[in-house]
Parts: sequence; structure tokens; C-alpha cells
Amino acid sequence: MAMSFKAKIIGSVVVPTIVLISLSAVALAYNAYQNQQQAATEKVQSDLDSVQRLLDESARLMKARTSEAMNVLQDLTSAAGAPSAGDTVEIVPGISAPNLAFGKELQAFNFRIVDKLVNLVGGTATIFSKSGDTFVRITTNVKKSDGTRAVGTVLDRLGPAFAAISTLQGFEGVVDILGNPFFTSYQPIMDSQNQLIGIYYVGYEASLGGVQTAIQQTKILNTGFLALVDGAGKVRFTTNGITPAQAAATIKSVPEGWQVDSRNVAGWNYKVFAAYPKSELREGAITTAEIILGGGVILALFLSVLVGLLIESMVITPLGGDPALASAAMAQISSGNLDVDLGKVKQGSLLGNLSLMQEKLHNIVNAIHKAVEKSTEQHAKFDQTVAAFQEAKALSPERQKMAEEALLAAAGRVTKSDESVSRAVDRLKI
Repeated sequence: MAMSFKAKIIGSVVVPTIVLISLSAVALAYNAYQNQQQAATEKVQSDLDSVQRLLDESARLMKARTSEAMNVLQDLTSAAGAPSAGDTVEIVPGISAPNLAFGKELQAFNFRIVDKLVNLVGGTATIFSKSGDTFVRITTNVKKSDGTRAVGTVLDRLGPAFAAISTLQGFEGVVDILGNPFFTSYQPIMDSQNQLIGIYYVGYEASLGGVQTAIQQTKILNTGFLALVDGAGKVRFTTNGITPAQAAATIKSVPEGWQVDSRNVAGWNYKVFAAYPKSELREGAITTAEIILGGGVILALFLSVLVGLLIESMVITPLGGDPALASAAMAQISSGNLDVDLGKVKQGSLLGNLSLMQEKLHNIVNAIHKAVEKSTEQHAKFDQTVAAFQEAKALSPERQKMAEEALLAAAGRVTKSDESVSRAVDRLKI
């Protein structure tokens, strides 16, 4: 019975607490999800901005260098003389082109000017000769993978430089030269008849060490990544732990549940990609909810134990049992039922004292009943004595005296029995 009372009290405190904590956990988990989503979005934008700033600054510096180098190259060729297209010569087996000249200095296989430029300002330099609808390198210090000069190779017809030169426009920007990114400048070479006969080229291999380091060290959430992709779709750099193939596959075909953002980088024809699984946002929110719920359960258990101990020490122990039992017992006793069963009670408790009072009241009532029964018996005997006394009046004086003495004795016994009843009743007075 005592446990049922405690269960009611504990339930009235703990259940609302658990409900409140659960609702708070859901609300906080949702808030955590929103915050983490916003933080992830802001981080992605910050990372993209950071890479873009690095590339923009690199582009600014490289553009200044290539512009200066182009001026030097044109000064060197102008010093040699006006440009003209000479006889067609075989540059490499199967590829021929007009032998350009500056003044009287032929350029095919003549590396003086391009190497002097490199000695002055670094980088790479090339003179292209127009052959039909192609442009052939007739002198250059651009190296092939085997370390030899790339003489006899042609300008990529699909590249932006080819398109610009074909319209007699110069081009500055990043291009892929023999598999490597270069920040370049291309300018048309025009003869005295204002005919396009070739191309001036200067370039510097793209210095992206800072960008590479920044991307490799950037991680989005747990498994997200950054990747730098060139104009040909090749992944140049990506976050440590993510292979270029993995990054390319994710960017090309975005997996379900992933977020992929990108940023075009002007001047480079590059794109920066940021990708991360949305599930990791939910995992963070769920973790937050689990922590809150776990703490809530511990708090609820603590409250249960604390409330239980308080009820036990402040209510159950002083009462000696369930309050409902004490209340019902007192109602029964106050209505005159002294035979109510209180069960096993603890001495010193309210129910213990109530049991003791019940026992004493029971004894008092029994004593009154016995005193009343004895008084009733003495009154009946007194009435019989009075009748005998009346009959004795017609008898001898001696018989009358005996009857009188008997009447006095009966009256005394009645008085004593009435006094016993009075004393028993006085014990009930409070």
C-alpha cells in the first residue's frame, strides 16, 4: 500500500519531468540541427571564399608577371627586326611550318630569344608559326615529359587561346600545356601586311602550393571535402584522405543525401567544389538529443529516488503506512467501529499510536459495558429488595427490621455500581 502512495507522488513529479525533458531534447536537437546546418553552410562558403581569394591573388600576381614577360619577349623580337614568314621547313617528321624570322634571324630551332627571356624573367617562352589552320612550336623552352624541348608540338585547337588568336585577339589565363597548368599570355604575331603568321607565348607554371595546402587541410564535417577541378574536369587537389577519383565520382554523380556546392574561379577556368553528407548534420543533432535524453533519464531517476526518500522519511515513516489507510482507519474509529484492522503497525508512528488508542478505547468501552451490566443487575436486585420490604410491613417487627437492613444493603450496592459506571465513563472524557 505504501508503495502505491509513493508511486503516485513520484509519478506526479517524475513523469512531467521526463515529458518536459523529452520535449526539450526534441526542441534542442532540432535547434542543434539548424545550427549545424547553418554552420556547415557558412563553413562551406568560407572555405570556398578562402580558396577563391588564394586563386584570385595568385592570378593577380601571375598576370602581372606574364604581362611583364610578354613585354620583354616583344622587345627582344623587335630588337631583332620585323616579323616575317619564311620558307616552310620540317620541324619534326610529319609536321612542317613556315620558318618565322625577326629581321634576318630565323627562329626554327633557334633558342636564343626564348632562352634569353627565361634568363631575364623566368617562366617559359615559345614562338608559334602558323601552318594552315594550326600553330606549330618552332622554338620553345617548354619541356616535354622526357625533358626535351616541345618543338614540333601544336597549340591545342580546343583551348581558349586558339579561339582568341583565331579572331586576332590576345589571351591571358590558365591553360593546360602538355598536361600541366600554366598561367599564360598569348599575343598574335602580325607581318608587315597585317597578316597573322604566328603567336608570341609566355607562361609560368601555375604556383598553387598555398591553394593545395589549404584544400588538403580543409575538412567539412567528418567525411566532407574540398576539391579543385580544372577546365578539363581533372581534379587537381582534394582534401587529405579523399582520392581524386573519389572526389570526381561524387562531383559527377552526387550520391543521395549529399550536398555539393561549387564556385567558378574567374581567370583560371577552375571550379572549387565542396561536398558533405547531410546525414552527418542529423547525426550531430541526434547525438545532442541522446545526451539531453540521457541526462534527463538520470535526472528523473535521481528525482525518483530523492522524492521516494523524502516521502518515506517525511510521510510514510511518521504515519506508519499509507496515508489513505490512516485516514480510513480514523474515519472508522470516529464512527464507533473499534474493531477495524490496522494490520502490522510500527510503534511511535501515527498508525501505531492510533492502534494503541484503539486498544485503550476498546478496553474502556468494555469496562463501561461491564459496569453498566453490573449496575443493571444491582438495580434489579434493589427492586426485588424493595418489593420484599413492602411485603415485610405486614409481618412481625423482627421480619420488618431484617427487610429494612436488606434494603439498605441493596441501596449501597446500587450506589457503588453507579459510581463504577460513572468512573468508566469519565475515562472517555478528553
